[in-house]
Amino acid sequence: MTKRNYATVNPCVMCQPMGSALAFKGIENTMVLYHGSQGCSTYMRLHLSHHFREPVEIASSSLNEKEAVYGGTENLKKGLKNVIKRYNPKVIGVATTCLTETIGDDVPAIIKEFKEEEGIGDDPEKDIIIIPVSTPSYGESHVSGYIKALDAVVRKFSEKSGEEEFLKIPNGKLNLIPVESFSPADVREIKEILEFMAGDYIFLPDISDTFDAPLREKLPKIAVGGTPLSEIADMPNSRASIGLGVVSTNLAVKYLEDYHGVPGHNVPIPIGLLNTDLFFTELVRTLGCPIPDKYQNERGRLLDAMVDVHKYLYGVKAAVYGDPDSVFSLTTFMLELGMNPVLVSTGSKNRDFEKRIKQIFEEIRPELEPVVLDGIDFDTLNDAVSECGPEILIGNSKGRYIAKARDIPLVRVGLPIHDRVGAQRILTVGYRGALELLDRITNTILEATDTFTAPVQVEPAAYAGEGAKDERVEGSR
Repeated sequence: MTKRNYATVNPCVMCQPMGSALAFKGIENTMVLYHGSQGCSTYMRLHLSHHFREPVEIASSSLNEKEAVYGGTENLKKGLKNVIKRYNPKVIGVATTCLTETIGDDVPAIIKEFKEEEGIGDDPEKDIIIIPVSTPSYGESHVSGYIKALDAVVRKFSEKSGEEEFLKIPNGKLNLIPVESFSPADVREIKEILEFMAGDYIFLPDISDTFDAPLREKLPKIAVGGTPLSEIADMPNSRASIGLGVVSTNLAVKYLEDYHGVPGHNVPIPIGLLNTDLFFTELVRTLGCPIPDKYQNERGRLLDAMVDVHKYLYGVKAAVYGDPDSVFSLTTFMLELGMNPVLVSTGSKNRDFEKRIKQIFEEIRPELEPVVLDGIDFDTLNDAVSECGPEILIGNSKGRYIAKARDIPLVRVGLPIHDRVGAQRILTVGYRGALELLDRITNTILEATDTFTAPVQVEPAAYAGEGAKDERVEGSR
């Protein structure tokens, strides 16, 4: 909120139910049902379809004024029946909305009653699995909705009785659980890396096909792909879990460690040199295998490109906004490039965000003092941009109004991107993703400045020794 307002003006986040859809849609043969008004599912389908350019099926219990007063039990049961009849899913993710949370519907109890009435058990091999998750929009954001949904999925498929604990058989696999900021292209890149290094792994959620599907002669009712249910059930038997993202708490990784003894470690989203190095270092530590030459060469190409464009990027003032972990990794990369992120912000409320950002500044560029904001809307971001005066914006397409009004170039990264095509194919992770992002940032600056020569930058005193200083003085005479 700005100094002028006591209400949110154009939020810089999306709602919790949308985050749950991002998680559920990465699971094999899964359908999402929102328990709330019809408008909620319509909005989510439209929002996600515009970003991924794919049909997104989300069902609704379609509550109206009557159910808002008397409760939505019957609507939810009818909705579940229709989803089962029309889509025949193996899993149904039921996410609550503002309306049903406000009126107090006990969704787990309604689902239990529905299953008893329909004779549905809890055997993943035979029965339809129904997973409720509490995601009121007024609670937090799509970031937390995604985290809660993944945690609910892992818990549901990891349920064990006391006797079954003794039957645990190690599978030697590596669990990989990312935050919500990944594109299908990012998922494919990480999976390729794991195939080169790990061999056996479980990636949850896998949206590489469900949100970026090839054209088929016949459109399936539920998108093909996603993490197989058998693999989710096998996650407690894995050798270790790696969570991609360090700002938001990865509840699924924590649950597997606390309740099933699967060692868990979180690393930043591998965007840029340092964070990708950390990701590979963790893979080497966990798996005990060397980094393939393929990725050593990609790292070398990234370093070469960073040297090539340093003269264009050094000292360029940038404003970054988006999801907490995405912003953290993007900011780290910009500091590596010599840029000056004067404004670092996220729409999510996160108590660790400012601490993490200031810590990475202290490690890489302690002389810089950025403005760090969390829980903001775009009205607040507009005011902050006015005060900080960045030369480039980096974030999702909802910042285009600020960019256009202030004539500042915008590099589109994150979710949502509605005014350009190909968001599902934008690669930012790994050395190759960093290289592509580096080219996009540099070319955006070159286009804005309309010059192929390096801008004049003041050389930091730390770069020049006393001898170099003397030589410059003599040369000027």
